[in-house]
Amino acid sequence: MEKFRFTCARHEQRFRDLVERAGCTDPAKLDELGRKTLAWIATRYPRLVLDHFNEASCLGCKLEAAHVDLAEIDRRTTELAKKMR
Repeated sequence: MEKFRFTCARHEQRFRDLVERAGCTDPAKLDELGRKTLAWIATRYPRLVLDHFNEASCLGCKLEAAHVDLAEIDRRTTELAKKMR
């Protein structure tokens, strides 16, 4: 995974730091993890994900603007990352 589409540098780095702390550093696994995390978020916040793609905007920024608890997303991402290392 070189770079996420439609993700600001701050949220991309947040994701990378989170999964690296969980022990997942393989680029192919990071790509898969990004897709799995997005799918999980889409089941809970479908409208925000749809808007994110339609507007080509950062999903992390959209979630923050909607006052979504990012800690829950961080926990789920960490769980997924630990399974993939």
